[in-house]
Order: sequence, then C-alpha cells, then structure tokens
Amino acid sequence: SPSESSVNLSLSLTFPSTSPQREARQDWPPIKSRLRDTLKGRRLLRRGDDTSLFVKVYMEGVPIGRKLDLCVFSGYESLLENLSHMFDTSIICGNRDRKHHVLTYEDKDGDWMMVGDIPWDMFLETVRRLKITRPERY
Repeated sequence: SPSESSVNLSLSLTFPSTSPQREARQDWPPIKSRLRDTLKGRRLLRRGDDTSLFVKVYMEGVPIGRKLDLCVFSGYESLLENLSHMFDTSIICGNRDRKHHVLTYEDKDGDWMMVGDIPWDMFLETVRRLKITRPERY
C-alpha cells in the first residue's frame, strides 16, 4: 500500500474577556483616532462652545444657500473675499458702487441691514443669515 502521511494542524485562539483599551474607550464601531478626535471636536462645537458661528448665505438668483462659519474670519474684508470666491462675483459692503453685488444680513430682530454698518464683534452677536443682493440696474 502506498505510504500514507498525515499532517495534523491545530489552531488555538484565546480571547481575553475584556480588553484594557476597549474598557478605556468604549467606542463602537472602531474608528481611527484622528476621525474620533475630529468628531469629538464637532460635538463640543454643537454643545454651545463659542468657537463657531454658522449662518446660511444666500445669493439672489442662486436656489441653494451655503453654510458658513463666521468665526474663521477676522473681519468684513476677509468675509467679503471668501464670499467673492465662493459665489464667483464681486461683492461690496454698503452702497459704494452700484455695479457690484451688495452683502446684507438679517439681524436677531428680523430686520435686513447692510453689512459693515456696525463693528465686526457686534455684527457677530446679531447676525442670523446673510444675503447677497443683485446690483441695481439703471
């Protein structure tokens, strides 16, 4: 009879009842630490931390508004520069030149005002949303 050879393989697995890392984190599903830290930061912002102020920005003639964090800007100039790039148009504060779009805001009382009419810090306290209006045509 041909020689028969057999190979016995065995595999043994042991699972600890609780992992020290799992006890410390208690996160499921498991995610990378960078993503976990990012999500944790966003939760802090939603709890009322004053490091963000998101408002909707609308432009006349554009059906969808965009969300913008005003706290990342240092003042009106950086806000206008960002909005000009975002909507691909020139925008001004106030009533300087009728050839450009004008940025207005709704305050906490529901009144529409021209952006730039009050100091930046006060603006951040009262703004509820922004609207870019079309230039007037003569």
